[in-house]
Amino acid sequence: MIVAPLGSGSAGNSYYFEDGGTNILVDAGLGPRETKRRLASVGASFDSIEAIVITHEHYDHIRGAESIARKLGIPIHLTRGTLDASRINRAKTSTIIFENNTSFRIGNLNIHARRTMHDAADPACFVVEAGDGTRVGIASDLGSVDQPVLRHLTNCDGLLFESNHDLDMLRLGTYPWSLKRRIMSAYGHLSNDDAMAAVTRMIGASTSMLCLIHLSEKNNHETIVRDLAAELLRKVGARLDLQVARQSEPLGRLRLARRGVRNSMTPPLHVQMPLFS
Repeated sequence: MIVAPLGSGSAGNSYYFEDGGTNILVDAGLGPRETKRRLASVGASFDSIEAIVITHEHYDHIRGAESIARKLGIPIHLTRGTLDASRINRAKTSTIIFENNTSFRIGNLNIHARRTMHDAADPACFVVEAGDGTRVGIASDLGSVDQPVLRHLTNCDGLLFESNHDLDMLRLGTYPWSLKRRIMSAYGHLSNDDAMAAVTRMIGASTSMLCLIHLSEKNNHETIVRDLAAELLRKVGARLDLQVARQSEPLGRLRLARRGVRNSMTPPLHVQMPLFS
């Protein structure tokens, strides 16, 4: 499986997944032109995207979804709560509802959704599973990590996981106190310390790549996150590829493959509903 974080942060989030001829975006917080440019920079074609999967309705995750979907004639997959909370025009845009805590298929990829704790209508994290069983977990915008999410993301081959803010930088920063409280709440965003505590419990023998995502541009820094993660991996003795996603540019193509043979986690699939209301 190929994964390429195209942009990650409060100005726009988008992640490219590719396997067996199936190419999708998880979140589309960048406009069509910028998405096309960044895809080209990682050797991927904008016209090859066949679906968009949305984590939640906040602007930095959904801003470009409708225009990209219409331009390419592809569906947006999202929960009903996310759709209802968005401004997507259902008469002009193809949308497909999935339920949280279920699985669905897009081409060669199985998408396993799990509800997360965030101040959105019905937010989700995902494990994206390739045809050969390779699994990549992606979780952004988490106020806290409950046991179902922890179990869902444990021992993936690759993990893209939020490490949003340094607590001291946030507390001493210029944000109004109301915003600081929202970010630090159980339905806000993960601090670096909370992210590392969760990662410690989620990485396993199969994990070969860890990418920290959704860093705050004002309340965090790549060097802080990278140093904390490197120290964590040293302590637990994990040898894996460590990456930190950026807002301003794509990371490039990250190639993931299974380290060991295991059974697919795919449960029976539910029926999806296309909506053209």
